[in-house]
Amino acid sequence: MRNNRLVLVAFLFLGLINFPIISLFDNSKSVGGVPLLYAYCVVVWVFVILLTGIILNYKNKK
Repeated sequence: MRNNRLVLVAFLFLGLINFPIISLFDNSKSVGGVPLLYAYCVVVWVFVILLTGIILNYKNKK
């Protein structure tokens, strides 16, 4: 079951970094002096790391 969730996270990551979605953030705006595209990539990266950590540390209660 854990492997299925990790594969789902991998596909989610690929979907969020895919061209049609990432092109939405490719503009001249900035967040705190950081270009929006870079900020989006870092936020997605941290989200995927946290989600992977939660999945790997989750213990079944069976």
